[in-house]
Amino acid sequence: MDDREGGAGPMKINFVTQWYPPEPAGPSYAPALGLTQRGHEVNVLTGFPNYPTGQIYDGYAMRPFARERGTDGITVHRVPLYPSHDANAVKRMGNYLSFATSATLAAQLLPPADVWLTYSSPATSALPRMLQRPGRRTPHFMIIQDLWPDSVTDSGFTTGRVGAGIHKALDVFCDLSYRDASGIGVISPSMRSVLTQRGVPDAKIHDTPNWVEDRPLPDRVRTRRELSLPEYGRVFLYAGNLGELQALDDLVNAFSGADAHLVLMGSGIKRGDLERRLASSPQSNIHLLPPVAAHEVAEYYERADVVIISLVDTPLLRVTMPSKVQASLAAGRPILAHAAGDAAQVVREADAGVAVTPGDAAATRAVINRLAALDDAALARLGANGRRYFDSNFSATAGLDRLEAALLAISTKDNT
Repeated sequence: MDDREGGAGPMKINFVTQWYPPEPAGPSYAPALGLTQRGHEVNVLTGFPNYPTGQIYDGYAMRPFARERGTDGITVHRVPLYPSHDANAVKRMGNYLSFATSATLAAQLLPPADVWLTYSSPATSALPRMLQRPGRRTPHFMIIQDLWPDSVTDSGFTTGRVGAGIHKALDVFCDLSYRDASGIGVISPSMRSVLTQRGVPDAKIHDTPNWVEDRPLPDRVRTRRELSLPEYGRVFLYAGNLGELQALDDLVNAFSGADAHLVLMGSGIKRGDLERRLASSPQSNIHLLPPVAAHEVAEYYERADVVIISLVDTPLLRVTMPSKVQASLAAGRPILAHAAGDAAQVVREADAGVAVTPGDAAATRAVINRLAALDDAALARLGANGRRYFDSNFSATAGLDRLEAALLAISTKDNT
């Protein structure tokens, strides 16, 4: 029998995630923090921070192993990895596999756990739990953030015979990881359907959408001028990763000639391309700002008229729910969902803004101009709708309740 009283007392949780703060990794930090605050003991196994630049952060040096105890009560165990967030497939896979290998070795040093929790993006993060010694193979819960092998092969990193071989190998690995897991969490409704079609029993799947913590505004919110935002006109803000999957070229094309400003803020592999494009063909209503610390983003959202969610339209991303959806709803600002699938559907259901499929610049521009023409009261109504939807569906309380219940269910079931 489980030695926790009634099988429902505090759990010891070993949490494997390749990405973790100080990296911009809210979806992995939120469950670690929330479960700790609810009295569970969480040990995080992660890499040395390098995302999204591919450079080890200042203040960190690559070592065989490092242990940190944060003021938040979470013990963090860091392992070496090949630092890269390059568009090159070999380098990116080197990043994933080096972490999986180091973490598998270091996992033997973690204390015994009642349950293992894996943030399954990349899918190779499941390897440390899968290769545990028999006596340490306590129940395993995977939160599927990205569907593999789709997220690798559909990204264009690999093509031809090599790509087909990689797809087959990853498909086999993912099937093994699904069978190994005692429970699987999905972050969007359509993801459940995809997994059941791939043979995962529906009873093993739990709805565990990501959530974000509210970031309180400072007592004094800086002005648009102080934030380097346009002072006049409607401001549409995209803040986050500037990557290949964010459909940023389509977004820039749509804002060409639009009656509003586009502000792109962040870092990523597309930033250099965007800088060169705007330098060679300046557009007075398109602005590129450097990334800011996570705690500062709330001020930018507060001063923007509309916040943007942007994703390329692919079968894979239609079943994805990026954390930007929750963050945008939580901000209480109107949303332009330059996306398709589940992310766009949430914005429609919440009546929090407008959704438009990327790729049609004229249609997107028309939506931009329609939002820009709304008066302040109409924009405020959309923002308030989004915030209400967030409170009901994506708050920390709701998210933690779902995740904690799933972990307790598999830990008590598998330990009886």
